[in-house]
Amino acid sequence: MVTIDTCASSILDQKKMRRSRKRLLIIGGGLLLLVIVAFTPPGVETHTDSRTITAPKEVVWQVISDVSNYHRYATGLDNVTVMSGSGVGMVRACSDEQGAWQETCTFWDEGNAYSFDVDPGTGFPYPFTKMNGTWSAEAMSENVTELVVTFEYRFPYRWMHWLFNGATHDSFDEGDKTLLDNWEEKILATEVSAQSISDNDSKAK
Repeated sequence: MVTIDTCASSILDQKKMRRSRKRLLIIGGGLLLLVIVAFTPPGVETHTDSRTITAPKEVVWQVISDVSNYHRYATGLDNVTVMSGSGVGMVRACSDEQGAWQETCTFWDEGNAYSFDVDPGTGFPYPFTKMNGTWSAEAMSENVTELVVTFEYRFPYRWMHWLFNGATHDSFDEGDKTLLDNWEEKILATEVSAQSISDNDSKAK
């Protein structure tokens, strides 16, 4: 025999089941959305470092535009070889302990700045769908120049960006510091050498 209490209990059980199904749908929908977002491409990330150097812009440019010797200053690179061209369209081959790849010059403003893009499908061993670098020199005064290094990169998926972007910025910070330290040392040595030649020429006259 069905009592009022039994009916009330049944109604409450049905309400609980509906609430449980609703919660499961919300949780499931949220997880599905998270998975979809996690596997969509993130935006392009930018990392910039700079160094103010006591040297004329012409001397700074002379050093940083020697693109075939980039590996002598950048940490981790084993070799850089210009394969063809000059200025925009130049192709260089790069290698490190992880592998080898090619880069193409996409911007060249003589005396000011240049950019290289990693060529997709040439064996780049790092998890980016986009990777390029720009190196520039800006005169702050006659004998003071700001040297700027900018990298742009993009992970294939947002979940990779979430997990690895912080460490990637740290890696760029470390690598850029070594690059700027080495370039500054070379620039200052070149400036001293140029000044010495100029002084000797003045004495000869």
